[in-house]
Amino acid sequence: MKYYKIGPLANLVGVSPRTIRYYEEIGLLNSIRRLEGGKRVYTDQDYQRLKFIKRLKHLGLTLAEMQELEDIYQIHRTKKKVLPRLLELLKSHVEKIDERIQNLEKLKSEILTYHERIRTKLDNQI
Repeated sequence: MKYYKIGPLANLVGVSPRTIRYYEEIGLLNSIRRLEGGKRVYTDQDYQRLKFIKRLKHLGLTLAEMQELEDIYQIHRTKKKVLPRLLELLKSHVEKIDERIQNLEKLKSEILTYHERIRTKLDNQI
């Protein structure tokens, strides 16, 4: 089994060591092993878990939502209960994105209309 120290693992995943420790503190990363002397070491499983957390974060899930998924997994010990909830969360995020896109399109239209009104006023003054 391959072990990683926190610094090299953080570089590999693209997060800070502090982020990894924070994920530990809040229970998103909980399979940490310690060597004699208390030094943390991380496994390939931890590496995969961190990549998954980073992916979920990129997709817009909050840490609270990730903790909810982790809680479900800890209770049932199967992805069969986690994945349907993950699908619900992703669908909800897509709906929020669609709403934001609509609002941005409306704002864009308002800006262009206002821009044209100002342009017309300027042209009429010349």
